[in-house]
Amino acid sequence: MRVKSLTLFVVLVLVFSVVAAGCIGGGGGTATSSQETSESQSSGGHGGQSSSSSSSQHVDTTSESQIPVSTWQSPWESYNPIELGGKTYYITHVEYTYTASYNDGAKYTFDVMKERGYAQIHVYTSENGNKKDLGVFNVFAYHGRLTPVNNNTLPGLEYWIFVKDRTKDTDVYFLAPILNFGALISGNVVEVEIVSGSERYFWSNPAALGMYDKMPYQEGDLNDVFSSLDEGIGTIWAAVVSSGIWTGVENYDLTEPGQYDWNGMGISYHYKISPDGTVTFNGKTFKTAEVEWSYGLGGVTATGKGKIAPELPIPISFEGTFANPMEGFNTWSKFELKDLKLSQSFGTLQYSGLTPTQTQTQTQTETQTQTTTTTSTPQGLSTNWQLAWDASEPIEINGENYIVKEVAFKVEYKKGDSTFHMNITKGYREVQLNGENVYLLYANLSVDGEEYTYRVYVRQDSLGEYTSGILWVPQVYDMTNGPDFIKIEITGLGCHYTADENGNVEGDYNCGYISDDFQDYNMVWSLHTGFYGGIYGDVVSYVTLTNNGQGYTVEKDGKVGLAGIEFDLYKVTWSGLIENVDVPANGVTYVAPQLPFPVKVEAAISEMGAGGCYVKVELTDLKLEAG
Repeated sequence: MRVKSLTLFVVLVLVFSVVAAGCIGGGGGTATSSQETSESQSSGGHGGQSSSSSSSQHVDTTSESQIPVSTWQSPWESYNPIELGGKTYYITHVEYTYTASYNDGAKYTFDVMKERGYAQIHVYTSENGNKKDLGVFNVFAYHGRLTPVNNNTLPGLEYWIFVKDRTKDTDVYFLAPILNFGALISGNVVEVEIVSGSERYFWSNPAALGMYDKMPYQEGDLNDVFSSLDEGIGTIWAAVVSSGIWTGVENYDLTEPGQYDWNGMGISYHYKISPDGTVTFNGKTFKTAEVEWSYGLGGVTATGKGKIAPELPIPISFEGTFANPMEGFNTWSKFELKDLKLSQSFGTLQYSGLTPTQTQTQTQTETQTQTTTTTSTPQGLSTNWQLAWDASEPIEINGENYIVKEVAFKVEYKKGDSTFHMNITKGYREVQLNGENVYLLYANLSVDGEEYTYRVYVRQDSLGEYTSGILWVPQVYDMTNGPDFIKIEITGLGCHYTADENGNVEGDYNCGYISDDFQDYNMVWSLHTGFYGGIYGDVVSYVTLTNNGQGYTVEKDGKVGLAGIEFDLYKVTWSGLIENVDVPANGVTYVAPQLPFPVKVEAAISEMGAGGCYVKVELTDLKLEAG
């Protein structure tokens, strides 16, 4: 079961963040302007994606002065540094006051502080129900504090989120007027601590650091920590972050006064730009402009105004209504940036654990900058590994065609303090059933010394639905619940069960269930809910075996001998979300490019508030026929 509060602050926001982004200020329709504009407007400053109608201008200078940036690029984007005077800076600390309401209800005002940098933490695991210290590790940290203003009924909220590496996913909401809990579903969260009032939640996840067989440790209840916050606040934050006004204003020169109107396709907007002075943060001065706007989208209208410094990816201030088309009502928000710190590298945050009144401060020390590495691997590799379990057609290995007939895996599965071991052999062969030539698909299991056999009979025209994936995956649930079978037969310890295509059923329906842990393991590898896609499918989608990428690294890792053939191995270390269910997972997958399935997978699921599980599967045997 997913945690309701986590859904409120993470999933809801992610859904809304893509609704209106880029919709306002682009596309067809009719636009008018009160001044002449060129197709190419000058820009510069911070990284990320800029509008296609602008181009960057860089001036070589050693001072802090340069030709001013005229357009606002990449609002709320914090992963890339900003450029000032030919130097690059990261925003490492922000403070702002934020007021919000919805449905004309009560207004909530918060002072918000966020900071980020490196930290050292102790990482823990749960071992036989006890907390065990695994040592001290270097990580990247996000620290935030939410303090209610003039409201004695609401407790404050403070959090630390520690990740293995800083990525675009973990940075995604650092600047935005929202708690940057998007990092919680980035897949590489090492530790989380949240305190609100008298409630505290703590979660430590060794799997994010490669200790996949170590279960996560947690204290407290996530729902209790968030219980005092109005659920509508999440909707307010989502409406602001997802608003199209931010990307819409990217196109316009903020150093010149002007008015802009556009309408078409059920969308309309109006902008008025008035350059108005400067603002100073961290000893650096930025030119600003007042921006007024109104827009309509899907029958919902909104108006507002704000102050923007084109060189900064965060507004100086804004106030207005923000439409949420998916909910059909408006929210109101007011934002004022109080402080901002810039640094050419990330410093170190001093962390010693939270109490409801404890605060943390940042100590700036020079640290290493992040670099992107490249793995040198041979070109022209076989693409069989991209078939992702599909062995329905002959595969080419070393210039010869082969048909996969059988696979054997060794399995270890751990959930909490419970562990089971299994050997599983799966394959198919042609047989006769009731005088008809058919195919027998089989799975022979030995689970902690107990033997089980699963048999599924299918006709020729249905064979490909099994050999294209579910026959080879090291579990039995999908195979015994597959399409268009003639007969299913299961034999276990003192039990037997059969069912046929005519609806005839005999024996013990629970034969082959084995245990709750075994069924959980089956779901972990299921086509629709588990690692079938979340481990190997994601590797297929994103890994090239020639370069590292977002969320994974690749390295050559020796050879393995199977079916009398020697195969090269590539080790893919990854972190991400399980496909279809968005649960964080970390692991390593060993790929032989000439084979359509992995040689080894070791991974952990570590969902906050729901414990964790560990799975290790290794291909131990393979039978091929010349095809």
